[in-house]
Amino acid sequence: RAAAYAQVSPARRWLLHRRVAQGLELLHADDPDAVSAQLAEQYARGGRVERAVGYYRRAAELAAGMFAHAESIRLHKEALALIQTMPEGRDRQRQELAGLEAMAAPLNASYGYSSPELQRTVQRSIALAEEVGSRDSVLTGLVGLWTTQFVQGDNLAAYETATRALSLVEPDSAASAPAHFAIGGSAVSLGRLAEAVRHLELAVTLGGSDLLSVGTRPDVHGRAFAAHAYWLLGAADKAAQTAAEAVAVARTTDSPYNVAVALAYAGVTAQLGADASALEQRVGELRELCDRYDFAYYREWAKVLLGWSLGGPAGLELARRGVDNLRSEGSIARMPYWLTLLADLYAGNGLEQDARGTLDGALVVGSTSVDLWWLPEVMRMRAAYDDRPAAIERLRAAEQQAAEQGSRTLRRRCQADLAALGVRSA
Repeated sequence: RAAAYAQVSPARRWLLHRRVAQGLELLHADDPDAVSAQLAEQYARGGRVERAVGYYRRAAELAAGMFAHAESIRLHKEALALIQTMPEGRDRQRQELAGLEAMAAPLNASYGYSSPELQRTVQRSIALAEEVGSRDSVLTGLVGLWTTQFVQGDNLAAYETATRALSLVEPDSAASAPAHFAIGGSAVSLGRLAEAVRHLELAVTLGGSDLLSVGTRPDVHGRAFAAHAYWLLGAADKAAQTAAEAVAVARTTDSPYNVAVALAYAGVTAQLGADASALEQRVGELRELCDRYDFAYYREWAKVLLGWSLGGPAGLELARRGVDNLRSEGSIARMPYWLTLLADLYAGNGLEQDARGTLDGALVVGSTSVDLWWLPEVMRMRAAYDDRPAAIERLRAAEQQAAEQGSRTLRRRCQADLAALGVRSA
């Protein structure tokens, strides 16, 4: 067959492939989606680049809808490769931009927010959007870039990117919702809790059902993230309610990925609030979704949370595997928090030295990445391994940091430990 094909002239091949494509279109006129990948290949071989690109994108969209992330990415890359054969100019730039934007969500679902390939994709999208003068696409790209920077632990750069995104739009417009979400998320990590709540609430009210570039919805992701800020601010009931609302809204979206995001954040909220029943329920469903659809990143959250919940050697091993996987993926966001859960497990298994070393590591990574929201708790837990004078000094520093952040919950914990040592808080 290969030998016979090689004997056909290029012009004749193009003609034959175009006829095959046209025949497929006639045979499947009522449902061209069923053969979109075949049509794309035939038109590509027939030299009809634009038609091939269109069908490749449709096939990629269908694959993503069935959570075949790897296949969706492959089809998008086929389309992008064809686009590079088009004459240089604005049309080619716009075609490439559209393809890169469409590929961001399956890349995220398959490899996680910290994926270097996702980062390269959104950076290229921003450059193209600026070249063609598309402010909406610049905004989309910046929010996508924010996600990679944030999850990689580059919190200051992420906050700057989010601020730049908000500067492109009217701050009270629906278009501003993704930027408000990004600023709010960064503000939580930076310990600016009041600011975080303000922006995350705006993301929820302004964003509605519009998708962020990485495939989540502001009214889901914004609520889920805000729950953590509410808990830190001392509003535990509101945190639990908001986390439950995020899950409920996600269930109306017909999007398992949005449900997974809501469940992951709700699992953390349940752990923060020591709600063992809710934690077990949320994490159990989260693991099932991540296994079924091969979702990256949040499956590691599930391992750490479930490991902490189980306790014992088995729980320690599961949580340690989740933390190690997050590190190997370059997902440093919330690492001080994850490490305190691991330290809890070490201590529960009688491994005091490992617990202390893990907490020291949490202090280092939190300071290095400017991931500040959980550092008062890390310091409080670390004080348990200090002698009395050092413990008092560390607890006072932790209380002061919690007070500066407005974290009433963590401040109260520090005050309780100081009182147990017979010392007044500031």
